[in-house]
Parts: sequence; C-alpha cells; structure tokens
Amino acid sequence: MTIPRLKDLARKQRAAIHAWCMYDWANSAYATNAVAVLPVYAVFLFKDALGDDAEFLGLRVTGSSLWAFAVAISTAIIAITTPVLGVIADRMPIKKLLLSIYTFCGSFFMVMAFFSAYSPHPWVWLFGSFFFANMGFAGAQVFYNALLPHVAPDNLLDDVSSRGYAYGYLGGGLLLLAHMAAIFLAADTDYADLVTRLAIASVGVWWFGWAIWTFVAVPEPRVANAVRGLGPISAVALAFSEFRRTLTELRKFRVVLLYLGAYLLFNDGIQTVLTISGAFAADTLGIPLVFNVGTVLIIQFVAVPGALAFGWLAARYSTKTALVASLGGWFIIIGFGISIAPLEPEEHGDFDYRLEYRSVDGLYEVTHAPDVSDTETAQSWQRDVGVIEEGDMLGTRRTERLLEGVGPSRDSAYSASVRGGALDGETAVGRLHASRLGSGPVDWWPITVRKLLWKPLGLDAGFQWLFIGVFVGAIIGGSQALARSLFSQITPTSRSGEFFSFFGFMSRASAVFGPLIYVSVTSALDTRAAITSVALLILAGTVALRWVDVASGRATAAAEDARLRGADRAARTRS
Repeated sequence: MTIPRLKDLARKQRAAIHAWCMYDWANSAYATNAVAVLPVYAVFLFKDALGDDAEFLGLRVTGSSLWAFAVAISTAIIAITTPVLGVIADRMPIKKLLLSIYTFCGSFFMVMAFFSAYSPHPWVWLFGSFFFANMGFAGAQVFYNALLPHVAPDNLLDDVSSRGYAYGYLGGGLLLLAHMAAIFLAADTDYADLVTRLAIASVGVWWFGWAIWTFVAVPEPRVANAVRGLGPISAVALAFSEFRRTLTELRKFRVVLLYLGAYLLFNDGIQTVLTISGAFAADTLGIPLVFNVGTVLIIQFVAVPGALAFGWLAARYSTKTALVASLGGWFIIIGFGISIAPLEPEEHGDFDYRLEYRSVDGLYEVTHAPDVSDTETAQSWQRDVGVIEEGDMLGTRRTERLLEGVGPSRDSAYSASVRGGALDGETAVGRLHASRLGSGPVDWWPITVRKLLWKPLGLDAGFQWLFIGVFVGAIIGGSQALARSLFSQITPTSRSGEFFSFFGFMSRASAVFGPLIYVSVTSALDTRAAITSVALLILAGTVALRWVDVASGRATAAAEDARLRGADRAARTRS
C-alpha cells in the first residue's frame, strides 16, 4: 500500500498547507496556557480572596468549579452563534475575515489579563479576561478547521490535520518552556506575580503575531453558488433559510449525524479533562505550578511525534481505526489520572512541621515549617498553638499542643514529626492533609494504586503527574487530529463553513456539558468522582463510533459537492 506524501504536491499548495499549520503554532500558545498557567493562577487568586471555597446560590463553589463554569458559558455562546456565521461564510468569501476577528478578540483579552493586579478584585478581572479570550479561541477554531478541506487534498487530510496539531504542540511547547523558565526563576521573589502575568499577556502577542502568517499566505476559499450584496439582516435571513433546508436534508447526511453524536460524547470527556486538569491538579492534588507547567510541557513535546505517528497509523490502516485506538488510550490514562495521590508521610523529612530535640537546653527546634499565610488559617493556629515558624524553640508542652493541633481529629491540612527527647517518633497528620483518602466514593482506587504502584516506585503526586503526562502526550494529538480529519472526509467541501460550525457546535456543546457535569458531581460528591463521570463519556463515544460508516459518508459528501458545482455552473451560464 502506497502512502500519499505531502512533498508530491505543487509548491504553492505546500506553502498554503504550511501557513495553515502555522495557525496551530499560533493559537496553541493559548491552549497550553489555558491548561498550565491560567487555571492555576486563577485558583490562587480565588483562594487568596475567598478561601478554599465559597457558597453561591446554594452550591459550594471552588476555584476549579468556577473555572469550569466560565468555560461552559463562554463556549456555549460560541456554540450558539457560529453556525449562523458558518452558513454565511459558505455563501460569501469571509472565512479568513471571521478567523482574524475572533483571533484578535481572543489575543486582546489575553493581554488584558495582565492588568488583573491593578483592579479592585483581581480574581474577577482574570476570570472575565479568560471568559472573553476563550470565546475568541473557540470561535476562531471553527473557521480555522473549515479551511482544512480547502488547503489539503482528500487523501492527505489525516496527514495535514496531524501536522497542524504537531506544529501546535511544538509552538505552544516552546513558548511554555520560556514561561516555565521565567516562572521558576521568579518563584519566591517579589516579581513572581509580575512574571506570571507577563507570561499570560505574552500569549496574546504570540497568538496574533504568528497568525498573521496564516492570514496572508492561506488563500480565501472559492465559494460555490456565492451570493453577493448581502447586508447584515439579509445575511442572517439567508443563514436561517439555509438551516431550514439543511434540517430537511438530515436524513441524507445520516453518517454525519451519527458521527457528531459519537464526537459529542468522546470529545466531551477529552475537552473537559484537558480544561479542568490544571485546576484539578492545583485544587485537589495540591501540585505546585512548576510541576503542572512541567507536565504540560512534557505533553507538548511528546505530542509532536505522537500526532505524526497517528497520522501514519491512519494512512496505514484507516482514520476510524486509528481514532478508536487513541480513544481507548484516553480511557486508560484518565483511570491512572484519578489514581494520583500524595504519598503518606513516613520519614521525618516528609512532614510539614519538623522538630528536633536539643539536649543542651531541653527544647525542640523547629527545623522546618510550612508557609501559613492565609488569614483564617493563621488565626486558627494562633488560637491553638500560636504562630510557629522555622527556627522557633518550643518546650515539651507546646510541642504536644502542636501535635494535637495537627492531629487526625482536627480540620488541619498539615503534618508534624518530632525527633529526639521524650516525644521521639511522635507524628500527627491532619484530617484535611492531601494524603488523607477514603471518604470519597472512588477513593478506593487511588488508595489501591498508591499501594501497588506509586509507593513502591517512590513517586509523590508531582512526579505521578509528570509520569502520566508522557502517556497523555502520546495520544492527545492523534485523537484531536483524526477526529477533525474524519469529519472533513464525510462532509462536503463546498459547505465546510456550515458543517464545521456544526462540528464546532458539538465541540463547544461538549465543552459546556462536561464542565457542568464536573461542577455538579463535585458539589454533590468530590472532584475524583467528577473526573470518573467524565471518563465514562469517552467510553460511550468510542462505542458509538462502530455505527459510523465512513465509506457511505464519503459518497454522500462527494455527491453534494457535485450537485453544488453543477448549480454554480448553471448560475454562471445564466449570468
């Protein structure tokens, strides 16, 4: 079997494909930061202002659940509005114009996020900036995807779609590497907040700057059966008229409908996991920003060969077979993601408070103490045992009070260990300590995996997160690229704006329902149970793909393109 090659195309077409792929290079700066930096910083600002959680309309709201809510509402707006614009873009040559407008809006609000520190409520400003930036990203993605069948021949759709994602992972990864280095160097300095905000703002500059290449070098697709002289009102009227016609033709595009149903399910799970993972890591697992950014960085660079490998697999076997393989990998990886759990402190050096006995004066020296900067927490410690900092010298009575204050019967997130003296070997772990598991409905799973895997390997939560990131990188590009190229294969190229707006609608609808499921299950149970419920969506979508007949879908799409070309020729003859 001869696999088609990109290098066999004409130079002009290769240049257009390269420029199209460069938009993925551009906008992936946003995609990586929306997972790695933005949610962690947003959770930090939320907790700094409101504590671990707050009550709103009778619901317990955390930083991560509020983030999920912002994702859901912003993408719902795009899901509702872009189908209308997609129909208009199939009758007027404005696909690139709409792409540039959404890109400008998204990048502008990323830059505006820099100014959160100068507002009365920084967390509100940041969430608002993200809300509008996410709308720009989601809207631009619809019209970027709609250009795919116009720049790539049918037999290279898998290859070009995979290359686009590979470009994106590489570009986004390089910028994220720069951000990680800057954030790491600025950690624990007075410039940490400034550097984080500069990193966020630089995403907007990178995104729009590199996108100019796409705007200039990718030609505006020729519109079959074009309508000229449309004003705003007549354009909207035309869009709804086309929608009514499409609804009457739904039976003809049965394969597309089946695929969209399956895509809604499996993409719901994937996008929710990707969107929530950063906030989940910070909120539930207590993973530091540097570890979270490092994991996303690993994913970016591993995903480059991963995406290309799945493109090769699709050419070797079939797009559908390769897609199912990648989705199976997702279900397994999410199972391991739920299993991530901090190791229980055992050695003296594992504890938050570490005290060592000094025989010279009979006191216990605090050789290590956590940073207790939250006002409510500090007041609680002051009331129980007083403020305890590294270097303090404690008597036996006060040391006992410290152990009692962080003990398993107290709502404490800390641990303490004593070495030497009368209290030698005494330890205490608070009820809210990150390693405490067992109260959640699926906590049996992380407890089991921690016992059988993480503890024998000696991997704490941060390194578990990095470990799983390698496997996520291997499959993430394949699932995303092949889902896009498969849809392009079964839909008519001449109606790419309309159909990819439906594709975008399903993408955004899944990004609405998935986060809302996460919010609801988190409120009722906990975040691990919420991730489990989302994983089941991927399994359901994978099973539903068995009823998608790709060959039949290709034939229907080709017939529709032929019909529209005939109508266009007839219209030109009459004119």
